[in-house]
Amino acid sequence: MKKLRVILCAVLALVMILCAPQNVYVAAERQMVYVGGFPIGISVDAGGLLVESVTGVETEYGTVEVEGLQKGDIIKTVDGADVLSVDDISELLTDEKATVELLRDGRLISVEITPVIEAYSLKPRLGVKIKDKIYGVGTVTFVREDGKYAALGHEIYDGETGVHIPFAGGHVHACKVIGVKRGKKGEAGAILASITVEKVYGDVVCNNSFGIAGKFSAKFDKSELLPLATRDEVKIGKAQIKTAVNGTPEYYDIEIIKASKQPSRKEKGMVLRITDKRLLDSTGGVVRGMSGSPIIQNGKVIGAVTHVFLNDFTKGYGVYADWLN
Repeated sequence: MKKLRVILCAVLALVMILCAPQNVYVAAERQMVYVGGFPIGISVDAGGLLVESVTGVETEYGTVEVEGLQKGDIIKTVDGADVLSVDDISELLTDEKATVELLRDGRLISVEITPVIEAYSLKPRLGVKIKDKIYGVGTVTFVREDGKYAALGHEIYDGETGVHIPFAGGHVHACKVIGVKRGKKGEAGAILASITVEKVYGDVVCNNSFGIAGKFSAKFDKSELLPLATRDEVKIGKAQIKTAVNGTPEYYDIEIIKASKQPSRKEKGMVLRITDKRLLDSTGGVVRGMSGSPIIQNGKVIGAVTHVFLNDFTKGYGVYADWLN
């Protein structure tokens, strides 16, 4: 009997040894982050030249369109040579036919085009408005202690063409809020801001359905360190967002009115309502540029604002912190 007690005690001790480290591990792994809420300018490389619009070429006989190119195309090469800037196009075009490789609707295709000679420059042109970068404004959700950040809460795409840009890198820049445009029926409002392209604050290494991520190379506010919550910790009820609609990050009261159960990574996990009179008076509710604003509940970062309800600007969606990059 004495021998049996020794065996049982040994088994009990083993169970305690196996269980105890797991509890310690969970506590130790709770991630601490610096709360964001400040605006950034964002530039994302298109990985080629994005056709923003088809304008045609002014000739002595009138405006002539070059066949073969469409709005939303991303030009990759001309006669086998990579093109990354408008200058590249100018150097490669002649008045003869050229083979252009481009991305259209997610497919890589080749088209034959014949440039048209422009009247006032006498140079071959494609008759399109193009750009090599997509610019925008968003809000940082949080920054990890090693300087890696998460922002925006949703994918960057080109607003002019509606094209989702294949990710080819990018940067974050200094940004200054200069005002707010309130929403109107069917059209969301927006934070109006100026981007200082020359001031690069960090890089963008990821652009997907859950926002952008990268690492800051410039200083940022480290005054507030909070834990990241899991989606199971999010509750219906009072919360706050931190955002900078008036230039300086401030906390505003909101209410979580829906928190979906999400066993796998998905967007729009929460529905929130702005209840703070100050923010409602200033913006009317959720506006563009506010995307990425951190949502805080019970002293933890639970997610980020992502989208606005176009039929009710006081409501918006949020993504869980679990899913952020």
